[in-house]
Amino acid sequence: MSSLKSAALGAIVLMATAVSSAQQKFPLRSGEWTATTPDPTPDKPPFVMLFCLNDELWTKALNANPSCQIQQLYITPMGGSYSLNCPMKAFQMTGKVKLTFDGMTHMTAIASFDTTVNGKTTHMDSTSDYRWKGPACDPNADMNLKFNKQH
Repeated sequence: MSSLKSAALGAIVLMATAVSSAQQKFPLRSGEWTATTPDPTPDKPPFVMLFCLNDELWTKALNANPSCQIQQLYITPMGGSYSLNCPMKAFQMTGKVKLTFDGMTHMTAIASFDTTVNGKTTHMDSTSDYRWKGPACDPNADMNLKFNKQH
């Protein structure tokens, strides 16, 4: 996977974690969630990742990435929106994200990102679909648990 795809995917991952800074409680059902994001490369399968989402892990996941700043965060029981700014050494990424909560076991994140590398800016739109799998989280497969083990 190219570094730009990795960066964009990393920003998409932040979509779910951003809500935690605006509230103390995770607004949906706690447990393991599947996040499905289409690959921007034609004819490639979507990215599918597991996330353990609860009050504590949402906060840890957001705070564990100091490279990105969440701004203009607005959350309601039906969803929310925010702006993302990631001024990294190799590139700059900015974007806007809209979250829609559809019941306690489903959410959708629609994102629009601009990434600048060596003075050249590219644009990417993405939609991620999050679905609750169950109350137990697999520490060997879950992105939040794996990431938090390393820090």
